[in-house]
Parts: sequence; structure tokens; C-alpha cells
Amino acid sequence: MKRKSYSEDELKELLGNFPKMEDKHSKEDLYRSIEPELNKRKRRIAHWITPSMAAAAVLLILAIVLPVFLSSHPSNEYSGSADQENSSTESANERGQDQAKSTEQKPSELDDSNREEGNNPSLDKNETEVNEGTESPFTIQNHSPDTESYVLPGKNGEVVVPFTVIKKADEENQEVASLVKPEKWGLAEDLLKELTFNIDEKREQAEVIFPDNFSINGSAYTSIISESIRWRLYPYNVKTINIQTESGSPVVLGNLGEVNTLPIIEEDRYFYQIYSSESSERQFLVPIKAEKEMSLEDALNRMKEEQTYGNVVPAVPGHVTFPSVSAEGATLVLKVEHDSWPSDQQLIRMVDAILATADNFGFKDVRFHNIKPEKSSSYDFSEPIPVPTYLNPIEMNE
Repeated sequence: MKRKSYSEDELKELLGNFPKMEDKHSKEDLYRSIEPELNKRKRRIAHWITPSMAAAAVLLILAIVLPVFLSSHPSNEYSGSADQENSSTESANERGQDQAKSTEQKPSELDDSNREEGNNPSLDKNETEVNEGTESPFTIQNHSPDTESYVLPGKNGEVVVPFTVIKKADEENQEVASLVKPEKWGLAEDLLKELTFNIDEKREQAEVIFPDNFSINGSAYTSIISESIRWRLYPYNVKTINIQTESGSPVVLGNLGEVNTLPIIEEDRYFYQIYSSESSERQFLVPIKAEKEMSLEDALNRMKEEQTYGNVVPAVPGHVTFPSVSAEGATLVLKVEHDSWPSDQQLIRMVDAILATADNFGFKDVRFHNIKPEKSSSYDFSEPIPVPTYLNPIEMNE
């Protein structure tokens, strides 16, 4: 559709038809109303301000970004040349070889191979040094009247830790339960302190008395307390364990129901590992229950494996193998292949764990072949070594 065009006369006529509009303001009024706006001066920005603001913005960005950038890159102290790194490695190896020759090293220098295999780093803490001629820190070979066996659960309640209390003369009449220090040793609260133990080695039996109001909830708790009782009695000449309440009734042990007796430790198979808590410098041999049909050779290999229990690490280092395992009567004969020992402590820890495991399998002593050096701070490997009577000795003044 075309747009209509108007002639000049027609436009005049149309405009003449519009309503008449008048502005009654005078020219002076209109000028006064717009004069203030005309007199306003535009504010000019100084020519130096814009570059200055840009420079300040750049400096602010650098102040934020530069520290983050630098922290993400290694400092010069650790980013030397390859020659410097090789030199440092060679020096560290020489120091490690010098330390391995000492028989009085601390556990902070122990078992590089175990650390590479992901073992618990708490084995690297300072321990009591093993000096020439001292007894093992993990076992006692001879029965002594001033010693008493006791048991505490591990910190997570997954294992039991048997130990031997060595009383001082002024503590001989004190109850062991009043002397134990679970937190100091990295262990859990005593579960046996309310129980009474009557041990009759001549009759080869023990009686354990529970309080009448004693109760157990859960299979895990049932297992840990029954294992604690059995290991508490293991060092003694006991073939029968009877349990009852103070009133003479059977004891209700969780999902086991009413129980009158418990089996002795010798009826099951155990191998030993190392319990090492981050909250304590002390380490313990700890028994790990296994299948009854497990052979001793299998047990020795299991002692090299990582466990799922908290704070439990292998007792046998990864560099050790047993090419020959045999029996000569009541003597276990082991041929041992191994690398150099980073410390005497690592060797003693392994030997004690093997001795305790051999005891569980019915052996009286162990002859080690091919262990170098032939003498350590605790043992002469040219002779058979008796299995231990007690485990994990602790003096009450510690």
C-alpha cells in the first residue's frame, strides 16, 4: 500500500485544524530555568589518573598471584642438578651402611624394606636400645616368681596383647590390675579387672569367676574377652579353664550363650606379628589366630604379610625367606636367607616372633641356620634357642 503524500496547501490546512496551543511563560522565565544547566562545567579527569589506576591494578594482581605461583614450584634447595641428587643419594646410602653395622641402633633407622612395602610407620619411632648381653625386649625364657601374666586388648579391640608384669619388691602383694597402664602402652581398657583367677597348676586347671551382674553384648566383645582369658592363662600349666559367676551359675557370653568352660590356647593355631601404636614407643608381640590346619611353613610366610588389624605389622621383613623348614624331634630347624639387617632390633623382633610361633606348634627350641652375624645382643645362633615362657615383659617402673 502506497503512502499518501500531501501538498503544501493541504499540510497547512491540516495543521490549521489542530487545537491551538499556547505557552504563557515569558522568554525570561524560560532562560532562567535553563541557565543553571548551561553554566555547569564539565569535570575533567586528569590525564595521569587512568594510567596510574591501571598500574595499581597490575600490582594488586601480582601481589595475589605471585606467592601462589612460587609456592607451587620447589625451591632451589630441592631442585638441584641431577649430579647433586646422585651425590646426596650416595651419601645417604653410605650413612645407612654405617648405621647397619651398629648393634645399638634406634628404630628410627629400622627396616627400610618394610617401609617400602607400606608397613606401619610407627615402627620407625625411638625404642629402647638393645645393648650387648641384654635379654630380649619381647620374651622371657625362664619362669620367675616376681612375674605375672596379663592381657590387654589392642587400641581398636581387634587383637589381644599378652604381656608379663615384672613386679618390684614393694609391689609383690599388689594386684596387677592396679598396676597396668593401658593408655601409656597404646592399648585399650582392661577387660579382666572385675574377674577373679584361681590357678592350680598341680591340678592343671584354672577357675575364672565373673561378677553376677556381668554382661556381654555383641560377638566381637564376646570374642575379645574369651581370648583375653585364654591368653591370660596360657603361660601356666593349665589344661582346663572353668568359668562361672560368683553364685556358681554358668556365664552368659553373648552369642555363645551359657558357658562353663573355655578351650586352652594350645587347641588353636596362632602366629605372631608386631603391635605398634603411634601413641606409645613400646612394641609388643601379638598373636594372630589362624586356621587349625595351617602348617608351620605357612605360618612363617603369613608372618611376612600385612594384616587388616589396626596397629599390627609384619614381624618378618620382606627380605627374609625360609628355603628349608624341618623338625628334629622337638627342635624346629630353619634355614634363613636374608639381606643385611638394618639393626639388631629388627633381627631380634623377627626371632622372638618365630620362637613364640614355634611354641604354639609344640616345639621346645629353634635352631637357626645361616643367620649372620651368628651372635646378636640377645642370642647365639650357633646353638638352639629355647621357646619363651613369657611374652612382652614390662617392669612396673616404666
